[in-house]
Amino acid sequence: MTVTQDRRTGSIAIDQIGYITRVLDHFEMTNCRKPSTPMEIGYNPHVIQPELGEQPFDGRTYQKAIGSILYAALGTRPDITYATSVLGRYAAQPSTLHWEAMKHLLRYVRGTSDNKFTIYDPSIIQDSSLWHDSRGILCYADADLRGEADTSKPTSGIIVYTLGTLVILKSKKQSVVAQSTMQAEMIATTNGKVQIDWLRDLISEI
Repeated sequence: MTVTQDRRTGSIAIDQIGYITRVLDHFEMTNCRKPSTPMEIGYNPHVIQPELGEQPFDGRTYQKAIGSILYAALGTRPDITYATSVLGRYAAQPSTLHWEAMKHLLRYVRGTSDNKFTIYDPSIIQDSSLWHDSRGILCYADADLRGEADTSKPTSGIIVYTLGTLVILKSKKQSVVAQSTMQAEMIATTNGKVQIDWLRDLISEI
């Protein structure tokens, strides 16, 4: 992992460019087309259905790909966290369709391999209108609707900053089936509020 600072803006970013390059080399994905999204638009994975002619794929190869890319997703690439999490749900019994989606993700990573993840941004401190309170806490929350074909459960995403520093980044499948987009986003917002309250308590104890 590499840490860099922009002397002009004062921001700090981290990246795993070297690691990602080695992963792409291993799966022979260094020379490939570069899609603009981690997953194909409209793609909704499901468990393998042999009765529909879907073919199983080698589990060890699939699991190795998921594990390799998950390390980058958790470290410096939040843009692929959702796609990696979704595809990881089928690691026990992957199909050739899952592998095609995995290759699409690897191609996306190839096209964005030089991306860096900003973990500290002074501009957030300067714009206090974005803060939730005087501690400089800023939270973003969002959710999809019925993002998973097998359970129809939404997935929440939460990002929390304090004084310009990223402190919480979460993507998690919700425990209930939302009946509307508003309900799914309200659940995500509530989860974000829980994280803010926890962070406030933590800061007050320091």
